[in-house]
Amino acid sequence: MTWTATQGSAIFQQAMLNPIAGRCWTTAAPTTYSSLSADTIDCALFTNTGTPDKTAAVASTGYNTGQWVTGNEISGTGYTAGGATLGTKAFAVDSSSSSIYFTSATPSWTSATISGAFGDLVYDFTISGGTVAKQGLCFNYFGGSQSVTSGTFTIQWATLPSSSQVAIFNISV
Repeated sequence: MTWTATQGSAIFQQAMLNPIAGRCWTTAAPTTYSSLSADTIDCALFTNTGTPDKTAAVASTGYNTGQWVTGNEISGTGYTAGGATLGTKAFAVDSSSSSIYFTSATPSWTSATISGAFGDLVYDFTISGGTVAKQGLCFNYFGGSQSVTSGTFTIQWATLPSSSQVAIFNISV
């Protein structure tokens, strides 16, 4: 994979279409999908092997599928395959930009030795069936290789201009 600034970070189109279409039409939402607030959302770190694609078919967006296979995931002291569970999740509306954004506490790995982390996959761990288990929501490019030696590796989500909230993803309407 090659992470690049061109593809950057993105929300998978299927992550937005499945729940919306499943509620607006008679098509079913992913198996065991409840809601982002009720579901367990995880964040895993990946190397520079494979190519992230926001238009990938839903079957290729899940953790351990498509380019997100565990062979492309980083390994290191203090890091467990599958990543970390995101806490304090919330949706909010940025009224100044007519945007909806999903926030969480920043994931971190303590006493870690990690090298070659180019980006992450944020995925719904609760989805256990349907087209893909552990469906990806978005991926975030770190701007190049990131490392830590015997320290804390923390992902700092983007801060929205009109808010002090940090956002995993932002949808403008």
